[in-house]
Amino acid sequence: MDRIDEKILGILRKNARITNRDLAQELGLNPSSTLERVRKLENSRIIRGYEAKIDPRKLGLGLTVFIGIRTNESIGESDVGEKLAELPEICGLYDVAGEYNYFARVVVADTDELCHLMTRMGKIRGVKESQTTLVLHTIKEDLSVEVRREDAVDPD
Repeated sequence: MDRIDEKILGILRKNARITNRDLAQELGLNPSSTLERVRKLENSRIIRGYEAKIDPRKLGLGLTVFIGIRTNESIGESDVGEKLAELPEICGLYDVAGEYNYFARVVVADTDELCHLMTRMGKIRGVKESQTTLVLHTIKEDLSVEVRREDAVDPD
């Protein structure tokens, strides 16, 4: 990966809908080499896909919470995690080290829906306990990754 690839990632991070022609123009490259570079980034799974940013509140999903989940699992087991990942209200699920085994980011309509989810989670074999933290305001939410590679080289 070189500095041009970094620039491509930075541009696509801000606007994944940019046309290949506009991307090439911004990079100062011809469209065919730009497309080839983007395809290489996609094939190597550096770019894993393109997603729409949806405002959950506009869909009536006004409550975001983080849930720390303790399980009976040993390190390396993931049965509980696989079951949790099937719950559609869980938007992000992370296997973590520390006080909890998993952290879940959950988006629901209201506390009734959250209560229903917590009941379903509690029925999953291996879930020991959980702690819920309510999000009051989202200050920053950017799930894309900014490329900051010191070892990137200039193409030659």
